[in-house]
Amino acid sequence: MNNGSVTSLKKNKKDPDADIDVFTCPLCLRHYSDPKQLDCLHNFCEGCLNTYITSKEKKDLLDGKFTCPICHIPTSISVPESNPETWTGQLPDNSLIASLAEGVPLNSETQVCTPCKREGKTSAAKHWCRDCFEPLCEFCKGIHRKIKQITGHRIIPLEEARNKPGNRRLEPKTDETCTEHKGKTVELFCPGHRKLCCVVCFATNHRECHGIKMIDELVTDIKSTGELAEVVDAMTEIVHRADEQIADKSQATTLLNLKYAELTEKIELLTQKAIERLELLREESLRRFEKFHIKETKALEHRMSVLQSSKLAMDLDLKYLEAVAKHGSSSMLFITSERLRHQIGFHREILTVDKEKAEDLDYRFEFNEHFLATAEKITSLGKLRVKRSNVEENNHVNGEQGLERNAPVIDLASRSLETYTVMSGKIPHSIMGNPEPFSLKLIKEKDYNGSTPNERRIVWFTGGMFMADGVHFLMADYNNHKLKKFKRDVYYPVMEFPLDSAPCDVTAANNDDEIIVTLPHVCKIVHYRINSEGLKLLGAITTHSAPEGVASMGDKIVVSFGDCIKILGEDGVEIQTIPTLESFTYTAPVVVSRDNQKIYHRDGEAIVCRSTEGEEVFRYQDRALREPAGLALDFEDNIYVCDCKSNTIFQVTSDGSRGRVVRSARVNVGSPVGIGFDQTGRRLWVTANIRRSGQLLTMFYLIN
Repeated sequence: MNNGSVTSLKKNKKDPDADIDVFTCPLCLRHYSDPKQLDCLHNFCEGCLNTYITSKEKKDLLDGKFTCPICHIPTSISVPESNPETWTGQLPDNSLIASLAEGVPLNSETQVCTPCKREGKTSAAKHWCRDCFEPLCEFCKGIHRKIKQITGHRIIPLEEARNKPGNRRLEPKTDETCTEHKGKTVELFCPGHRKLCCVVCFATNHRECHGIKMIDELVTDIKSTGELAEVVDAMTEIVHRADEQIADKSQATTLLNLKYAELTEKIELLTQKAIERLELLREESLRRFEKFHIKETKALEHRMSVLQSSKLAMDLDLKYLEAVAKHGSSSMLFITSERLRHQIGFHREILTVDKEKAEDLDYRFEFNEHFLATAEKITSLGKLRVKRSNVEENNHVNGEQGLERNAPVIDLASRSLETYTVMSGKIPHSIMGNPEPFSLKLIKEKDYNGSTPNERRIVWFTGGMFMADGVHFLMADYNNHKLKKFKRDVYYPVMEFPLDSAPCDVTAANNDDEIIVTLPHVCKIVHYRINSEGLKLLGAITTHSAPEGVASMGDKIVVSFGDCIKILGEDGVEIQTIPTLESFTYTAPVVVSRDNQKIYHRDGEAIVCRSTEGEEVFRYQDRALREPAGLALDFEDNIYVCDCKSNTIFQVTSDGSRGRVVRSARVNVGSPVGIGFDQTGRRLWVTANIRRSGQLLTMFYLIN
């Protein structure tokens, strides 16, 4: 049995969200500012809650109710017909959380005057207002006595309020309102129904109940009785059970992802074979067509050449005859004209023969009727059969076959699939070691929603980086001029940092808490320190053209521009410039190896690896690479390329000898733009355009 200590619940458990404590608003992840409490007892900053409510659609705010952002339990408003922008003002304050978030408990021996504190002053409190529930200094006590509306407030000495026997200490004002009768305070408790009641509840529903008592009579020894321990034990049990079931769902998701990867690879192989066969037929048809076309055009060109020679000969002969007629003798003119008369017959014969052989030539391709008929009959690649087994039953029978439901059959007419839950099981052990590069598979982990409330523009992530803790990652939202911080297993941004201009790329600097950001619109490379409060500017480098991609290389930085790669020192001094073919993609990607010995960048449609001195190590080209827009390196320095034209993720081996497509675009997902690995080189993010909807940020991991 638990000893009743609520604080032990967090301390005894390894909680991945331990950095979010009871004093942190779950929406902004900062200490509370004017905390408001919902019917479900969850607390939020008044400003955060107002933004949450006003951002919801009208259909979600019917009957004066809205759901909690955490547990989705509805909270009712006392005046449901009022404007949603005023709803937070109708919710009760949580003075306990507010006081503790400010760092001074209400029972603390050191109290400052609250009214003075609101004005930025610090005055020692000497009195306590039992109506305002605030400590007061001498001056503010006098103000209380002068203002008519508050002159009747009960003010007592602070020490008396703390120590006088029979008086309650300066406990936080609960101001608990009834969830059924808004505006009424909870004052009574019905033990038979275990129901907190206001006076209206008592009068309407609990008048006949026995044992009803005032709450003040019941709370004196709650910490020393078993009541609190019972509640804590029940809550702890729910937390532990939820952890177990979340772990089961996580394992089930991993198993499903593994199976998905296996089947999608088979589908890709089957499709690839069909494509290769069609490609072979296409190339053969084009080869024959080209051969015939060249033959025909050469014949036309030959006949045209003969005609041009004949025309040129006649032009020259005509000019010669004119010269003889003007300057020569009559006999010479006679002889020349007779000779040319024979030439005329020859050239006339050429024109006659060409005219007789002339023909109109047109092309028409008749497709194989059997091929067209077969292609029209194919409506899917196959059938997906889903087997569902009862998890509890499988666990109970210790491995025997559980109850199976009817297996639905899903037609794979497109690549769009539903998400199916499978029973949990043992995750296959995967030893990474030094696997053969082409044995690596990309497994989807989860999708993240990059948008935040009140954003008018669609999200457009052009660059990003994993942070040093391995848990958070930072993305550059080009359209909304922001850096957005994400946390693993939290599917939306946990923090955002507004910028003065659109960021294109972001990379880690030498220190863990420092980053480097490119701002192409203002031609700047900016150095920031990042913390829980925001960004602190450490320095900036102004460039002559727009910087795009950026990567750290020891005490240097490598920056890509539209037509070159530049290596800069920390002070911005240019060390080396490497010309490249001009890029017209969203960003010109650049990445540096983990040992800071190699630089990788795009050069037109090619991927180039260079030494730190700029010497070319290798250059890889493939017809599948048409518009590389993002580069990243895994744990073996294999290169992963987002190609925004072929809609694929392409892998190139670390020596540049081979390449392959490892991921094709999904339905409704267009060009992948950005990609990046974490410090282990095994987990990566990818951003891809969703038609008409902005971007999708997806996390993957590598297995072999």
